[in-house]
Amino acid sequence: MVALDRQRGYKPLDFGADGVTGSVDDGGCLIALNSYHPRHGYVTLTSAPPFPESERYNPAAVRAYRASLRTLDGFGFHAGFSPTIHEATLLAGVIPHVRFFGGDGRSAQITTFANGGGAFQIWDTHGAGAAWGGRLMLQRCAYTQLTEGGPVPMPPLTMRIRFNEGVLTVENPSLPWAVGVAGFPTADSWERESSEPVELSIPIPEGQTTLAYGFSMTAESAAHHARQLLNRDVDAVLQGQGRLWSGALSNVSDALVRRGLAYGVALSAPVEQGVCILTDHMLLPLSWNRDAYYVARVFLSWQSGEIEAKALVRRHLLWMFEQTERHHGAWGRCYLANGRIKDHAFQLDQQLFPLLELAEYVIETGDRETLARLESSVAPVVSGLMTRKAPYFALFPTDETPADDPMVLPYHLSSHILFWRVLVMLEKAGIGGNWSTLADEIRRAIDEHFIAEHDGTPIYAYAADGSGHYYFYHDANDLPLALAPAWGFCGADDLIWRATVDFAFSPANEGGYYAGRLGSVHTRAPWSLGDIQDLIIA
Repeated sequence: MVALDRQRGYKPLDFGADGVTGSVDDGGCLIALNSYHPRHGYVTLTSAPPFPESERYNPAAVRAYRASLRTLDGFGFHAGFSPTIHEATLLAGVIPHVRFFGGDGRSAQITTFANGGGAFQIWDTHGAGAAWGGRLMLQRCAYTQLTEGGPVPMPPLTMRIRFNEGVLTVENPSLPWAVGVAGFPTADSWERESSEPVELSIPIPEGQTTLAYGFSMTAESAAHHARQLLNRDVDAVLQGQGRLWSGALSNVSDALVRRGLAYGVALSAPVEQGVCILTDHMLLPLSWNRDAYYVARVFLSWQSGEIEAKALVRRHLLWMFEQTERHHGAWGRCYLANGRIKDHAFQLDQQLFPLLELAEYVIETGDRETLARLESSVAPVVSGLMTRKAPYFALFPTDETPADDPMVLPYHLSSHILFWRVLVMLEKAGIGGNWSTLADEIRRAIDEHFIAEHDGTPIYAYAADGSGHYYFYHDANDLPLALAPAWGFCGADDLIWRATVDFAFSPANEGGYYAGRLGSVHTRAPWSLGDIQDLIIA
């Protein structure tokens, strides 16, 4: 059990498994409960108001909407008293458990977790009853992007809400999708329809109440799913989840790393034979190849007998190579969970990270069966990139930076370091033949066309055009530069590399440097990715 310090503050508490994710606030109310959808990618039962479609290209409005999610009055259990003390813990370092206390011995506690393709909440109150409810709607996730690459039209909100024999169903036939909530200790019956978010309040008596949330395409099948979940021994399921995570994380001492590993599992949404690794479950339940690679990289390094982390990587590779949509043979900027391209912009590094993930998976697992299944897809990816190669040197243009921002000049440094690394690892894994010649050509092209003087010191430029023009900058999103010595691209004592990272962490890095920390013009502030680069470089 990990206790959280309310005085220091903490983000909403996340949970998830098997494609179901959610967050609760420090009162135990649900901010959102999300599930995979085969057509729309991800759908949500939430208290959040719809994002105004007219503001899709307004970054300030997007940021304000995102920030508002943290302070929502969520839906779910509401105690019948005003708490004076809140306590929040993570059971087994993973499962949100909230307790609060009022006067005269009144208390309540709530535990929230996902399992079996659904979710559970166990509520126990003493000295007062409660009510389940709040403001809610069932709709496709908002997909609020700071750099919107092509809005996906939001389906109409047409909810049918029914309560009967202790089961609540919320259905949006426009999706179509429904949530069933089973376990209410009351026999009331009523129905409602609404094209706006609704306010609900269902009385809950004192004592223990367990609710199960099920999902399906119709209200009837969602209710059936919820009843099936509730028919299980929920206390035993919770104890099993605790044992699972206690064992899986037993050799991981750092609390932040433990939460990160658990969150990576929660983000791994099953899609037929594959698994989509989402970037996050609340703000952007989409998948970027780049982000998914780093989650998969952690899974490959995680030694756990309880969680089959390497199997998740294998299933993500199947999703990536066999289930995702391509545009003229190229992977998109980002994806819906169902594998449909959300944004079509071409980013060089997004073409490369799946190849690196495959090579590292094969090297570290020896799984030649999966390699045999996917190997034929590797050469066409590289061949497609070769059609974009500059005529006289091994540089490859990209439309956007890894921060999803437009390029100032066509060739991007860190993507070429990554390309070099991919070719080295493909050859090491024995995938697709001899890649060393192209790797050597890219290595030479980097030295010839990215190294230039900045204030009298030779450094690597962030971008170049191959004709003597350079853009000097470094971004928190560009980890390949920080990883260059670890990857064998250069030594940590290499003068050009050291001068480049010195520049990156200096006021000369306009738009990327913020009072000693690394950030991005994408959002002008320090980024945690910049702090990670600082650690790697150190």
